[in-house]
Order: sequence, then structure tokens, then C-alpha cells
Amino acid sequence: GSYTYKRFWYRDAVIIVHALMTAGHRSLAERALDFCASRQSVTGYFMSQEGEWDSNGQVLWAMGRYCRLFDAEPKPEWIHAIRKGVHWIRRKRLKDVDPQGSESAHAGLMPAGFSAEHLGPNDYYYWDDFWGVAGLRCAASLLRASDPRLATRCAQEAEEFLATIERSFPRGTERRFPRAIPASPKRRMDSGAIGSLVADYPLQLFPPADPRILATVGYLSRHSMHGGGFFQQMIHSGINAYLTLHLAQVRLRAGDHENAWQLMDAVAGMASPTGQWPEAIHPRTGGGCMGDGEHIWAAAEWALMMRACFIREEPDHLVIGSGIRPAWLRAGARISFGPTLTSFGAVSVALVGSDSGVRVEIDATWRLAGPRLDVRVPGHGPQVVEAPEARTSLTLKPIP
Repeated sequence: GSYTYKRFWYRDAVIIVHALMTAGHRSLAERALDFCASRQSVTGYFMSQEGEWDSNGQVLWAMGRYCRLFDAEPKPEWIHAIRKGVHWIRRKRLKDVDPQGSESAHAGLMPAGFSAEHLGPNDYYYWDDFWGVAGLRCAASLLRASDPRLATRCAQEAEEFLATIERSFPRGTERRFPRAIPASPKRRMDSGAIGSLVADYPLQLFPPADPRILATVGYLSRHSMHGGGFFQQMIHSGINAYLTLHLAQVRLRAGDHENAWQLMDAVAGMASPTGQWPEAIHPRTGGGCMGDGEHIWAAAEWALMMRACFIREEPDHLVIGSGIRPAWLRAGARISFGPTLTSFGAVSVALVGSDSGVRVEIDATWRLAGPRLDVRVPGHGPQVVEAPEARTSLTLKPIP
């Protein structure tokens, strides 16, 4: 609350700002990102709390999303902050070998740190590394016009960094949960592995339904759930609405809408009378047991989840309606979402149910040629529109 909350975290801020940006709140987002740039240290570190190594990648990613969503060039003061932030990431990564000259499991990754408290005690968290990769990729795009040489180096280092992370994933037939990605290279599978899902949502570093991501989701679904929601067994010791929605986003992106809906239902059922969620929910009382009483990150995730049900972005196309439940489309019902900003322009989607199918109406302001639209309403035959006009209408027939 405004009278008790005296600290600031970049990782909460960038998700909240992202939700604001998709809703078109440009001035609020710009002000927040200006504030982020003003807090950067002389070394290039975006520090909220010392020992947390995710923030640089997060701020660079948020600036990249801002410029993509609003079709804007980065401000001069942002360019300065981006350069410094990139150099901080490059310097912060560990050397390829340890002092004894042998390669370690965490070679080339970020140092051990506290990072997000929902991951556990100090460790070499993949959460930090994945954000670093995303930040470097966004910096490459943001610097392309002003500093093409540094932009090229950022793009190259991002791919090398991601390859380094993938090489560090634990392997071996002796593993109890093959392919699943733990929270860090030398750690067993536990509820901290929820942080590794950031590679899929929201960063999309891997394609949809990557087997390693799905194996991680499978582990968490079997070992870290309570009352239908994700239960963080370390530090929080409660059900996390916002992390449950991370699982739902990954499920939805993989085409598993049934499990995504179950997770959404669980989160909706945990909402307070004011439509909010505590940061961690007590498994017996249903009230808060840790952190914020009304967690704005969770509220932002709910807004982004609703958006994804109607409109979900992939790097080169939009997925329309993949999270729409049949119950929402009873005969004569009309549901809609938008306008929301995407990398391709502002988009609104409306769906009208009938006994013979569902009519999908897409109203957009494309920046260039419209992107491919993959229209996938559950229970109906999919359609692909390769070159959509500003207004597109189509009818999907029910699957017998």
C-alpha cells in the first residue's frame, strides 16, 4: 500500500509497465522508464537491491518493448543508459573457466545472487541469465541506428550467451526429471524452477512447446501445486497468483488451453473481494501470508493473461482467440478485447457466437503490411490469414 511500501524492484516494475504499454498508456510507461534510467549507477547497473542480477536485462527488454509497441525511437538519455547497461551485462558474466583453469557448470553465466525471492537462496539463477539474453537482443535492436557496431556485438553476444546457458543445462540418464530445467545448473528440481519458465513467457527465447520448457511445467504441475495454483515452497510458503499465471501463459502458448483455463480458474477463485491478490496466499485461510497485500504484479499478469486469450504475439505473427472458452461463446453472445498495442500495430478482436459457428472480427491499424493471423478458437476449425486488411471478418465452423 501507499503508506507501507518503501522499496522498489525492477522486476515488478517491468511487468507492470508492460501491461500498461499493451493498454496504450504511453505517458505512464515513458515516465517509469525515465525513472529507471535515472536510477542507473555509474557502472551501468540498474540496482534495486544489491546482489540481484536480473534488472539490467529487464530494463533493456522493457525499453525494447516500448519502442516496438509505440513504434518509437529510443530517447537519447535511454541510448546512454542502454550502452552502459549492455557493458554491465558483458562485464558481469563469469569467466569461461574457474581460477584453477577448469570449466565450471556456471561458466559464462551471471554470478550467484539472491535475484527474485521466489527462487530461493543465493544461486546461479537461469532467471538472471535469460533476462540478460533478452536484454542484449533488445539492445541490439535499439542501438542499430545510433551505434551499429555495438548493436552487432550485442546480437552476437546474445546468441553466444543463450548457447552457453543451454550447454549448462544438467544432462544425464541418472536425472530423475529428464529435460526439465532447474533453477540453476547444480540444483535439483524444486519449486524454484518456476523462474526458468521466463525463457518461454514472456521472453519467447524458445519456440512454443519447447520440450525442455514442457518438462519443467510437467514437474511443477506434479510437485509444486496446491488448491489448483502454484505453491512456492521456499521463502514465500504460499500460493502465488502471478506465478500460476506464468504457468498458464506457457500452457496456452503450447496449445494446451484446457490446463491454461484450469490455472486461470484457480487464480480467479483466489481473488480478494476487491479483485486483487496478495503476493503469497495462505493455503488454509486464503488470505495473504507474505509480501504485498494487493500485489500489482499479479494484477498486471491477469490483464496480460486476458489479452493472451484474445491476442497473443509471436515474433512474426499474431495468434487470435486461442484462449477463448466455449462457454463464453453461447449463441448470440459477443465478447471483445482491445484495442491493444502489438509489435505490428493496434488490434481489437471481437467474437460472436452462434449455433453454426463463431464469427471473428479483427479491427487493426497495421504499421506496414498486416502480419499473418493464426486464428485458433478452441472447438472450431483454425484459419490462417496471410495478408490481413485493416478490417478482417471470418467465420469458424465447429469441429464435429
